[in-house]
Amino acid sequence: MSLANEMNLQAPFRDVYHETALNIVRTAGVLSAAAAALFRSHGLTEAQFNVLFALKYNPQDITQSDLGRMLVVTRATITSVLDKMEAKGLVTRITVPSNRRIYHLALTDPGRAMIEDLEPKYRDKLHDAMAALGEAECRTAIDFLEQVRGQAATVQRTLSGNGHSNGNGS
Repeated sequence: MSLANEMNLQAPFRDVYHETALNIVRTAGVLSAAAAALFRSHGLTEAQFNVLFALKYNPQDITQSDLGRMLVVTRATITSVLDKMEAKGLVTRITVPSNRRIYHLALTDPGRAMIEDLEPKYRDKLHDAMAALGEAECRTAIDFLEQVRGQAATVQRTLSGNGHSNGNGS
């Protein structure tokens, strides 16, 4: 179904760039909602899954600040997510002897078991959701999206440098 139909628009989009951007956002939202349902069935939020995933693939000396930057969340948000995960026994904070203000993060055995169990299920659901695309089409989409993301970051920096960080010039 086209996005215009999903949105019940009475007229077609006039701008293919706007339609493309909305398709990207809408698709990301649908994929995210499907993943969130899977994570909830395992007692996790999407943010908690992302932490487990990040720690699995970045196991060496990662700090809360590093993780927050990787996941593009605020300091308060990452602290809250980690507090909940630590209470569940999924992650641990390790004091850095040379700097007591910094903690390194690590998966606990239950945290590692959780991501080892959940990641294949997540990948299966993702493959199901994206079954209309072959591997070559996925790689092409990745290339296009990386180009768009790079250009969008350039535009964002330009606007931020001019004092227009909200992107609408006001």
